[in-house]
Amino acid sequence: MWITAYFETYTGPAAGLSPIIRIRDIVTGNVVASGVMSDIGDGFYKYDFTGYDITQDYAILCDSLTLPAEKRYKSFSSGEYGDIIDTVSILSDNVDIRTLLVKKILTNRLELVDGDTDNWVLYDDDSATPLLTWDVTDKTDSAIYQQYGTESRRSKAT
Repeated sequence: MWITAYFETYTGPAAGLSPIIRIRDIVTGNVVASGVMSDIGDGFYKYDFTGYDITQDYAILCDSLTLPAEKRYKSFSSGEYGDIIDTVSILSDNVDIRTLLVKKILTNRLELVDGDTDNWVLYDDDSATPLLTWDVTDKTDSAIYQQYGTESRRSKAT
């Protein structure tokens, strides 16, 4: 599995670094891999985590060593594979991004209604509250009017 990190200075992408990466097993706290990341250009660096096991959880720290403290570190974490849609997260620059929206898009009630404005509706977990809407038209950019018996709804997954 390729792990990438972006480093920057106050003026733009940081080139010519040799960031050190340390990967820990979240359950045991043991370091399972470490090494020097390779520069791939434009401030991006990569590391091939050959020991990656999709069933394990990892905490990843990339240390650029020579950059100022506020630019020096990048951190990431992986979630549990067995319940990946509910728990996988990415922690980058201390911003936690959950895949809850992805789960909702894949599993919640979805309905196409006649018209061309806000006519593709994704409902929240209660199957009644609209969460997201999209404007959808036919291939000639005209409003959609459905024929009798045409399936235009997906029930919430159980």
